[in-house]
Amino acid sequence: MLAHLAALASVAGAFVASPRPRSISALPATATEETPVLTLYRDTNGWCPFCERVWIGLEAKGIPYDTKLVNLQDKPQWYLDIVPTTLVPAVEFHDATWKADVPGSGKLVWESKDILEALDENFAPKPLRSADDEIKEVADVLNASFGFVYNVNATKAPTKGAKFAAALDALDAALASSGGPFVRGAELSAADLALAPTLERFGLQLKVLKPEFPALDAGRPAIQRWNKAMDAEPAYTRRVKGDDYSWTAVTSSFLRIFSNASDAETQAKITKADAAASKLLAASRADVKSLNDKAACSEAVAALSKNRQNVAKDASNAAPKTQPHVKRCATVAGADEAIDAALAVLDGGKARVSGDAKVAAAAIAARLCAPRDMGAPAAAALRHTLLVLAEGKPRGTRLKKVLQLVLFFL
Repeated sequence: MLAHLAALASVAGAFVASPRPRSISALPATATEETPVLTLYRDTNGWCPFCERVWIGLEAKGIPYDTKLVNLQDKPQWYLDIVPTTLVPAVEFHDATWKADVPGSGKLVWESKDILEALDENFAPKPLRSADDEIKEVADVLNASFGFVYNVNATKAPTKGAKFAAALDALDAALASSGGPFVRGAELSAADLALAPTLERFGLQLKVLKPEFPALDAGRPAIQRWNKAMDAEPAYTRRVKGDDYSWTAVTSSFLRIFSNASDAETQAKITKADAAASKLLAASRADVKSLNDKAACSEAVAALSKNRQNVAKDASNAAPKTQPHVKRCATVAGADEAIDAALAVLDGGKARVSGDAKVAAAAIAARLCAPRDMGAPAAAALRHTLLVLAEGKPRGTRLKKVLQLVLFFL
């Protein structure tokens, strides 16, 4: 399982390629304006579940941090030099020896469990109990999940499905006996941080890959209660949790990684996943309420403004490596027009765009991924805004209709 999860983190993201500091990547629900006390090194895609564990922990404890993204397909030499395992996540403390321009000059900790233990040692509030013994039921769910969700051997699917279902049943019983709503009882702990990324993504992706398999919390009241409790945690939902569209849209990428992409059955699943993502994307157009979340709008403005050069380049890429079915615009200028318009709308203004910019707006909306690019609430606001721009009526259309009506009645 570990090798599979490491591979998930190795596909570089295209929407955003530059590092994003804490000050623009989080929301007031958990963020502070304090000087960062450490740097989190994580994968560019925001897919790595081990990175997500640490990420949630930082948010839960309210620790101010910087973020540096590591492209695991092309790891920079400086990262290979400072982290012996060469894997993510890693954390570098801004201690007395730390220098901002010298990676590795501060104390480094790698491996998610060791990092969470270090956070508990150095930041007492909200202990995550990361040094406690592993919860067997959590480990069993993690170990059984991947082999079932992305299993390519049809003859083994029933056995793997039964094993995964049994692990979920055992987890439900453990959650019930703990008093809940969390794994260790009333308080969030490292066990919940380990569980969240897996249940979140596979709960959505199974709807496409194995729709006959019941929802992960179906008939499991304690897991239902756990889901509600996690969704009530701003440290998780405001920045680290993905959204339905993002996890569905990347399903086809995962299939290409873990399955034989030339196989007819796999191709059918890829087509199905892309179709399901398209439906979810279209539904985002109607999510006008997302604009009521002003903190999310502010986050979207900050992230899009900082990374607009990468966004424009991706939206106008004539030979994209990922999501090739998403139509790109013809020019960078068209993408820039769409970005300017989206920023204006998110800031409370009004805007319309021309033909090529409409294509760009639709492309950016389709390429936008949470949590890679921003938190899910911010992504919802930006995606809605872009889709409205993409379908906007040409300037003068309303006046033309009025004149047509006048002439009709003359």
